This record gives sequence, C-alpha cells and structure tokens, in this order.
Amino acid sequence: MFSKKEIKFFRTIGFKITLWYATSVLLIVVILGIYLYYRLYYVLNKEMCAILLDEGEDILQHFTETNLNLDALKTEIEKEVSVGKFFKISALLYDIENNSIITSVNSIEFPLKTFEKAINNAKNGNETFDTAKPKDSTDSFLLLTIPVFQDNSPKYVLQMATSLKPSYKTLKNFRDDIIVIMPGIVIITIIGGWFIAKKSLDPVGYITNAAKTITAYNLHTRLKPAHTGSELEELTDTINLMLDRLEDAFRKIIQFTSDVSHELRTPLAALKAGIEVMLAKQRTPEEYCELLENNLIEHEKIINMINDLLVLLKTDAAKQEFYDVDLKKMLCELYTAFQVITETKKIDCTISKMENITIDGDQKLLYRLFSNLLDNAIKYTSPGGNICISLKDLENEVIVSIRDSGIGISENDHNKIFDRFFRVDASRSRDTGGVGLGLSICKNIADLHKGKIEVKSTIGKGSAFLVTLPKSHFNR
Repeated sequence: MFSKKEIKFFRTIGFKITLWYATSVLLIVVILGIYLYYRLYYVLNKEMCAILLDEGEDILQHFTETNLNLDALKTEIEKEVSVGKFFKISALLYDIENNSIITSVNSIEFPLKTFEKAINNAKNGNETFDTAKPKDSTDSFLLLTIPVFQDNSPKYVLQMATSLKPSYKTLKNFRDDIIVIMPGIVIITIIGGWFIAKKSLDPVGYITNAAKTITAYNLHTRLKPAHTGSELEELTDTINLMLDRLEDAFRKIIQFTSDVSHELRTPLAALKAGIEVMLAKQRTPEEYCELLENNLIEHEKIINMINDLLVLLKTDAAKQEFYDVDLKKMLCELYTAFQVITETKKIDCTISKMENITIDGDQKLLYRLFSNLLDNAIKYTSPGGNICISLKDLENEVIVSIRDSGIGISENDHNKIFDRFFRVDASRSRDTGGVGLGLSICKNIADLHKGKIEVKSTIGKGSAFLVTLPKSHFNR
C-alpha cells in the first residue's frame, strides 16, 4: 500500500505531466520502430528481388546466343552466380516438363510443391517471386522463377534463389537495437520530463507558499512577477489584481466600520445622556416629555441610518432581477408626494412634459434614488427657490434630471459627495439631519442598473443631478 505522501506525489501535476510525456514518447518510439522495421524489411526484400531479377536477365541473354550448348550454358550460369559478393545466388534450369537440366554449384534442393505454382506461371509466360525453406535447413530463401522463351514459346524455366539470412540478420540487429535503445530513451524522457515539469511548475510552488502567508493584516503584499511570458505569469498578475481588489475592499470595510461607529456614537451618546438626565432626579411631566422627544429624534436618526445601511448592503451584494419600470409614472408620483413639502417651504417645483418611457429596473430602488435626489434638492433650496424635474429619451438610454436653485456644491467636492458618510461642512451639516449616505445610495443604485450619476453645481447658483440609465439589460 502507498503512504499518503506517495499518493499525494502521484497526484501532482508534475508527475502527471512526466507520465504523459514519457508515455507519449514511448508510444512514438514504438510506432516509429515498428514502421522503420517493416520499412527496412520492404527495402531489403525489394533490393534482393532487384538483384535476382538483374542476374536472371543477365543469364537469359546467353540463351539468345547461337550454338550455345548446355555445358557452355552451365559455365556461363556459374560465372554469373559466382560474382555475388554480398548475396550468394543459386540457379536451376528446368525444361518445360519440370526435369532438372542445369544446377549451379551452390544450388539447394527445394521441395517440389513450393514451385509448382511458380513453374505453372512460368509456363504461362509469367515470372514469380516466392519464399521457401529447404529440407534440413534453418534458413529461408527468396526464389525467382522466370520463363525462358525460344521460338516465341516457353521452353525452359529458370529459377534463381538467394538466402534471406542476411536480411533476417539485419532485421534482427535492427530490432535488438531498438529494444536496447528504448529503455534508455524512456529513462532520458522521464528525467527530462520531470526536470521540465518541475522547472515550469516552480512558480506554482512559490505562488502557493506566498498566498499562504497573505492575511487580512498584510494584504499589501504582492507576488513577484515570473517574467516567463507563460500562463503562470498571467496567473500571478491575476492574483495580484485580486489582492488589489481585496485590499481595497478591506480598506473600505474598515473605513465603513469606523464611519458607522463614529456616526452611531453621537446619537447613542445623546440617548444615554437623555436617559441619565431623566434618572438623575425627579422632573416635571413637561421636562420628561421634552427629554423623551429628544430621545425619539436621536432614535429616529439611528433607525434611518440603519435603513440606509441595509439599502447599501442590498445594492452592494445582491444581483437584482429587473422588470419593466414606467419612469414617467414614477416621477409624477414623486412630484405629487413631495408637493406638500415644497408648497410648505414655498419652493416652486415643476415637472417638464414627459413621454411614456419604460426601462428595465428595480422599482423600489429607482424610487429611492430619485426620492433621495428630490429630498436633497428641497432640503438645500431656500424658500422662493425652484426645482425642476425632467426626463429625456436618448434611444438606448434615458436621462433623469433634478435641478434646483439651492446653495450649490463646491467644485472640489463634486467627486466626494458620493462617498459614504461624506458631508460638505458648510452646507450639509448634521443640522440638516443627514448622515452622508443618501448620495452614496444613489450612486450604488445607478451602478447596479449599469448607469451613472453626475452632478453639475456652482456655489450660490444651485445644483443639477443627472442620472443616465440604459433602457434594457441583456442579462435580464
């Protein structure tokens, strides 16, 4: 049985790559060896056939000579077959009745049944290649049977033979060499494959060890680039980008927690002080009522802050399902809902002529977005001022504009007003009742709808908040 350490080793990517690499090379070597073996066999066989055919044609030329008797013909045949340096050749001459006429010196007695078909082919004027194994011999021979024509008819059958032993020996040597070389190739492949795999995967070990050391307290740590140009460098860059986002998220969480703690401290301290004052001594009913009213105001601030935080949490974490939202109807409802407040504060609030426009969105969140903007416009516009609500159609998107003639916002604060708990000291103090979450909620809702919110404002001349929203979402 394998130990856990050994099992873990077998499951490593380096081992799998090495095994796959070695198996692939071994398979290639085996296939290539088989191919070369049979290719060599084909070439050797073809070469010996060509030699036999050449020698046979040389012998056939002597049959055309006149006054050539059998003794002279045998002498010529002996000369022809004796010149073979690398291959020894035998020659036999039969008449058309299969009677042996001439036999070369180094000829071998073959079984008759081996040639019957070849001799019959020769009688029909066809040459034939065949292999045969003589009696009491361990060697095989390649045979060539050729018809000998005289007066346009087959008169003799010439049979050439050469031993296949040299070819078989060459093939055996080649096969043995392949068998000897193959283990060496596999061993070299395994060593080379393991070296390459380990070298290639070394950055993975570094990434793993470095990632283990990164905690919430050292998120500023970054992985060193591999500079290899490979996927591992891309992985390192991706992890570093992820750490950038995590560090930013942790920073925001810490800042958010600190801001929440700071904002809750004041109303909670006020509640505690009010309760302590009530318990310090006996008071009149009127004093109790005043203290309870103050506590109720602080309690209401805490409730509003918690509700705002819940909205922010929803827009940060949730993936919304959007439905059809009639913007004209929504803005008209907001105008009507705030009309009593604007009239009480003597602010001229108007709504421009609008077309019926429907977009994909979250009804409650969009209502919260525009109500926050309208509430801010009313809050920071003095009596006698004016507010205008408008809706513009731009084919694929819409722009909702809420303009006021209020106190305005400094240009330096335009990029900060959407941060959580940010308040412009001069104009958005705690006296107005806000905690700096309203515009942050508006931005989150706009972002959730793949839109954007912009502000155009000048101190003393008023502000204009422009909300751009797409009409539809493909991930609906």
